[in-house]
Amino acid sequence: MIILTTSANQTFPIIPIQQVDLDSNDINLEFTNETTKEIVTRIAITRTSINDIYYVESDNLSFLKENTFYVLKTYFDISGVTIYKDRVFVTNQPQSSYSINSGQYTTPAIDNNNYITI
Repeated sequence: MIILTTSANQTFPIIPIQQVDLDSNDINLEFTNETTKEIVTRIAITRTSINDIYYVESDNLSFLKENTFYVLKTYFDISGVTIYKDRVFVTNQPQSSYSINSGQYTTPAIDNNNYITI
């Protein structure tokens, strides 16, 4: 799962299922909102390869809504061949302190561990 923010300009890593030519073929990013099923397509502005991990950068992701899940489909513009698919969660909270269960569970106050035998 990829975790993004609501910022318009973002870079994130992908590991494509086939070789990506860095010189040709624009890479399209298709985001599908899991709740509303709305599909938004954007073109990646740059992609950098480091040891078969591609860092994709896009500067027009301002449509992302906080606390929303998206399905990301990445494909070539000419052939339409899918090269990567993943799930995206959008949050503005720091990843190191984020908890989806924050405030949902409280530990009951138990004052003894005695049991009765008959």
